[in-house]
Amino acid sequence: MTPCETIIKTAIEEKADFVGCSGLITPSLDEMVHVAKEMQRNGLKIPLLIGGATTSKTHTAVKIAPRYSGPVIHCLDASKSVVVCSALTDKTTREAFLADISEEYEEVRQEHYETLKDRRFTPIDVARSKAL
Repeated sequence: MTPCETIIKTAIEEKADFVGCSGLITPSLDEMVHVAKEMQRNGLKIPLLIGGATTSKTHTAVKIAPRYSGPVIHCLDASKSVVVCSALTDKTTREAFLADISEEYEEVRQEHYETLKDRRFTPIDVARSKAL
């Protein structure tokens, strides 16, 4: 994994238009949250694109997007990032595109939190008593 500090430093030095993170293993998910927090702490406002095998729209909306005030967008794969980057760089579509993403991610977050309300957990002592 490229260290977060390197990603932030390079984005600032190169005046990057976007930062993209791709995760193939589960630890990458936590690192993406860290990158978002560090982008926020460093005052960046550029879009953060999230993709890779372990990522999902729900994880992006629930865990990453709330940590960064700039745009955070999940891309299914690298080919989809071209469409996203085009929408973000086109002055005629950017604001509407970001508003749609923001609205969609708010719905995803609400749906996610609703599913948590209905969960019923077995008390630990009951679970232990049923151990094999």
